[in-house]
Amino acid sequence: MTAEQNRKIRWLERARDAERKAQALEAKRQCDSHLAQRLSRYAGISGNSSGNSTEDALLRLIETERRAEEQLRKLAQIREEITSAIENVPDSDLQTILIWKYLKYMTFEQIADKMNYDERTIRRKHCQALDKISL
Repeated sequence: MTAEQNRKIRWLERARDAERKAQALEAKRQCDSHLAQRLSRYAGISGNSSGNSTEDALLRLIETERRAEEQLRKLAQIREEITSAIENVPDSDLQTILIWKYLKYMTFEQIADKMNYDERTIRRKHCQALDKISL
């Protein structure tokens, strides 16, 4: 791989990185939501007005939801940028390889199986695709 191809790979892999972060924030949102529900239920059952801990949990949940939503917007924007760049590649096989690699997060082996090519052919075509993509 050339330095330019590696730079393009890093740019294309932004979607996977953003997807992972979005998934992590969603998991945190679920945990924060569960904690807020438990604290709220506990305060209601015990008659204890532990408002501070319940309020803190709700504030954490709201902040986590805001960050998760922001990350999803960022992910959508990144995916749109990548899609646009891929659509400008003049060969449909190369476009398909880039889509499956960088938007569907498939391995070269999986792509080769789907396209009925040898894995080495997919790797070679991937390099050709990287050379043709404009950022």
